[in-house]
Amino acid sequence: MGSATKTGITSVATSADTTTAEIDAALLSVARVMTQVRVHAKLRARAGVDIDRAGAAVLYKLLVEPESPRLCDLAERLGIDSPAVTRKVQQLEQLGLVVRSADPEDGRASRLLLTRDGKKSIERLLAARRHWLEERLAQWPTADRTEFARLLQLFASTIDQDPEVRHGH
Repeated sequence: MGSATKTGITSVATSADTTTAEIDAALLSVARVMTQVRVHAKLRARAGVDIDRAGAAVLYKLLVEPESPRLCDLAERLGIDSPAVTRKVQQLEQLGLVVRSADPEDGRASRLLLTRDGKKSIERLLAARRHWLEERLAQWPTADRTEFARLLQLFASTIDQDPEVRHGH
C-alpha cells in the first residue's frame, strides 16, 4: 500500500511516479540553467543590450500584453510586489525603454508602454535566446524538435490554465 504524507496525499510508487520524477528533475535543471546570471549575461552580450533579468521580464510582459497594463496589474502578472516593479520601471524609464501614459479610466493611475528602443531591446534579447536554444537543439532530429515543441506548448498551456498561476498567486 501507499503511505500517507503530511499533505494527506497517499503515495504509491508507480511507473507514472518515476516518469513524473524524471520530468520534475528535467524541469529543475532547465529552470536552473535558464535563470543563471552567466547565461543571461551571455545572451545580453550576444543581443548587444544591457538589461538585467528583472528588466527583461518587465519588457517581455509589456511586449506580449494585449493592452498597456497599470503598474499594479503588471506587478500581479509578474508575481512580485508593486514597490519592486515601481523601482524597475523607473530604471527602465531612465534608460528610455518604457514610458508611462495617463490612464483614461483613472486619472491617478498610469499605463506602461514600451518605447521603440524598449521593443527593439527585448526583441534582440529574445532573438539571442532563440539562437542559444537553436544551438542546443541543432543535433536533434527535426521530428524530435517538433514533438518537443508540441509537448512543451501543451505543458505550458496546462500550467497557464491553473487559476493560481494565471493570477500570479
